[in-house]
Amino acid sequence: MPPFDKNGNLPRGIYEVIWSELEDRFAFNDHRRQLLLGLMQALLLLAKVGCRRVYIGGSFISNKEYPNDFDGCFDDFCIDYGAIDEIFDDYNAQQSKFGGVLINDGAFHGFFQTDRNSNPRGIVAIDPSELIK
Repeated sequence: MPPFDKNGNLPRGIYEVIWSELEDRFAFNDHRRQLLLGLMQALLLLAKVGCRRVYIGGSFISNKEYPNDFDGCFDDFCIDYGAIDEIFDDYNAQQSKFGGVLINDGAFHGFFQTDRNSNPRGIVAIDPSELIK
């Protein structure tokens, strides 16, 4: 991944990462490590039902020292909907359990590619199945 830009964001683009890259780049304090633990819990649940692509954006994918949470979305074309955890239908429950929200709509990733000030920013994409291999 490239360095952060002058606004503290990744440059525009979608950066494919593996878990260790996500940790190395974004777990630079205890608060962020806690958010990553919650994200891992969510990714493991998605991996178990066949999810192969999750996009993560928001302030977590920036140099902000203490982001409130993580935000993202996931593609659902390979998911076994009979087995998916109901928590992915309830954003408040996700926020409470994981410390962030993953929206069941992979097309939503475009929303995460601008910040609150309409500046372009990059996001990351990860295959959750790599966590259970």
